[in-house]
Amino acid sequence: ESFSGQIQAVVERHKIEGGNLEYVYVEHFHKEIHGLSMLFQYLLEGEENKKYVFFPVRASIEVLLYLEHVLKLARLNNNELLSLLSVDLAQSAVAVNAATFPNENHQIHTTLKKIDVANKILGTDFELSKIKPSTKPFPAVSSLCDTSQLCLKDSCGSAMYHLYRAYSESNHLRLGNEYSISNDIDIDICWALEYFIEIYIKFYEQILTAGSFSQEFKERLTLIKQSLG
Repeated sequence: ESFSGQIQAVVERHKIEGGNLEYVYVEHFHKEIHGLSMLFQYLLEGEENKKYVFFPVRASIEVLLYLEHVLKLARLNNNELLSLLSVDLAQSAVAVNAATFPNENHQIHTTLKKIDVANKILGTDFELSKIKPSTKPFPAVSSLCDTSQLCLKDSCGSAMYHLYRAYSESNHLRLGNEYSISNDIDIDICWALEYFIEIYIKFYEQILTAGSFSQEFKERLTLIKQSLG
């Protein structure tokens, strides 16, 4: 069974048994990292596409750091995790409402009202009325890098943020982008691929370390790492 199938089985089990909040994010981030891996492969197929492979690297760094943050909250304070999830959902709804005519009959508003009540009962610091389109559910990437226990190659802490910024610049579609990419783009792509594989492995390592998977899957991950050198 694939990692994908195993993660889905874990999520479904927790839904049936009452669920842990972090698995909402585990399921979501798993779909994101898988989708980014498929996008990376697609972008390698054509010469015109190659310069865009840096986007999935940048996005996967965000996913990796967000997952680490969620699992940290799950270990330390489940109320803070509820607050994060609530802000995340509410900010998306508020941002859409600000951009288009709000539909009060949409299911998201019923869900948010229930979330608001749950937060009041549990005494979190979430207040639905204070959420704005500009509200940031997660800490800034720079802060997440500074507090992260993860490294990408030799880049740790603020150095990992500099790496993130380096892979961000070519995503802004500006005239100067041509100068932010090396003339030998294939070398840059090789580096990007190495980073992406490392991120992909560390993403699953975090989930495995959280104790949701059997020893069998830890052994499979070890074999994958060994085959990559």
